[in-house]
Amino acid sequence: MRNAKEKTYSILTETLQDLGIENIDIIVTRPSDNKNGDYSTNVAMTALKPTQKISSDLKTPFELAEEIVRKIGNANAEFDKIEAVKPGFINFYLSKQYLQSKTKEIILQEQSFGAVNVGKGKKASVEFVSANPTGPLHIRNARGGPLGDTLASILSKAGYQVIREYLHNNVGGQVEKLGKSIYFQIHPDQLPKDYEVQYKAPYVKELVKSVKEQMPDNEDFSQEEFIKKAGEIAVEILLSEIIKDCGDMGIKFDKITRESDLKKKAPEVLGELKKFIKEKDGALWFAPNDEFLKDRETVVKKSDGEYTYFASDIVYHKQKFAAGDELVVDIFGSNHSGHVPRLQAIVKALGFDPGKFKVILYQWVQLKRGSEVVRMGKRLGNIITAREVLDEVGKDAFRFFLLLPKYSTHMDFDLDLAKRQASDNPVFYVQYAYSRICSIFKKAGETNFSSADFSLLTQKEELDLISKLIILPEIIKEIAKNFAVNNLTTYVLETAIAFHKFYEAQQVISDDKKLTQARLALLKATQITLKNTLDLLGVSAPEHM
Repeated sequence: MRNAKEKTYSILTETLQDLGIENIDIIVTRPSDNKNGDYSTNVAMTALKPTQKISSDLKTPFELAEEIVRKIGNANAEFDKIEAVKPGFINFYLSKQYLQSKTKEIILQEQSFGAVNVGKGKKASVEFVSANPTGPLHIRNARGGPLGDTLASILSKAGYQVIREYLHNNVGGQVEKLGKSIYFQIHPDQLPKDYEVQYKAPYVKELVKSVKEQMPDNEDFSQEEFIKKAGEIAVEILLSEIIKDCGDMGIKFDKITRESDLKKKAPEVLGELKKFIKEKDGALWFAPNDEFLKDRETVVKKSDGEYTYFASDIVYHKQKFAAGDELVVDIFGSNHSGHVPRLQAIVKALGFDPGKFKVILYQWVQLKRGSEVVRMGKRLGNIITAREVLDEVGKDAFRFFLLLPKYSTHMDFDLDLAKRQASDNPVFYVQYAYSRICSIFKKAGETNFSSADFSLLTQKEELDLISKLIILPEIIKEIAKNFAVNNLTTYVLETAIAFHKFYEAQQVISDDKKLTQARLALLKATQITLKNTLDLLGVSAPEHM
């Protein structure tokens, strides 16, 4: 069933065709102030130039907007009013009857409300976090956790079959350096004078104890063997910590892939890309020379015979697309921006559609207590771990705050605000709206929502609230296409604001039983919408606060 926004598109498309105007991009927005309608378009301004060739009578965008409104007429039950506004906007106002009917639909749909079918059952994979394997998960990298998990939930709500993926980079020079750092902590007398230990943070001392406990004591390791084994054990210990941290954030991965397994398959997969591989200086280079990597080459096998991390990436993305994924999403920190063209070139060289491959680059997080910047952590020394923040503010605030701003912008995370139980704390404000509704239902007792007379919902605050509730499916559909997950936190905040305004202006339980029943039904629709949205965000909906 088409939502109101889709209906607006349809009306505009048909009307423009009747006027002989085609191939025009129609943009429909939701005005920030509903005084300007529930939906608005500037199509009269973008279509004016070709229109002048059709009709010399329409010389201004406003005149064209008026003609479009005249052509549309008033035979659309969804809208009370459609008006042209200077300099050429067309504003659409939803009818009371339409809003009232949608309230009942929300109640009937319950948990499925918000679902759309953009994905049409297609497979999608979302890889996120994939943290540095040689240390605990830090707060900067942790931003990708709630972002990836919520996007995966939204894509699932939008009809995709979603796999949450984690890539564990458990081999390479950094793992060896960690192994050496552990070795020389255990054997400080063997530390060469000219060698600088790479990993000195406090967590390494904790790691040394755990590695010693897991190191086989019945084998006589050489120094080289001990370092290799210590590195292997250490990164698995750290992985288990990272996965636990993610679990406490509400994140559960469906698939963990180890780079060591990918490298075993590198010879076979690179063999399929012979025409894009060239030998130079004793090494093998990926050199597609396409629009993504024009005149740029990347080593896939070093002169010593070792396959690179990039070779693993080739194998990894081959696996994803070969598994039938119609959408592959990688979520990285912004410092990986230079890697994106390489990945795009991989997808194309493997014969897959680069349009089905998306990369999200998120910016870093700065922690604050009020106006004071927090810089040091206990385990990493020079930076704060995700665990420290998670333990201080809790899962709900952790996720909600990280999801509030657009992922492409730097963010300040105010620890004091995140813990404050007050209306200026956004997650508290939203959760309080939900718990307030629960307390109203407890006071009202059992209510038959199906027999409510929704035509009694005529007050401005009631209609404003309904108009906010009904756009959840639109929000889900948009995010499934543009990945702007922050729009969901904005939406749930605006919904909570609309509810609080309604509650403060209108009495829910009164002597008028029919009106009481209708308003309780509206609260039920609001409760469902808040719960479904908070579920997508991975934030709890408490009945008591």
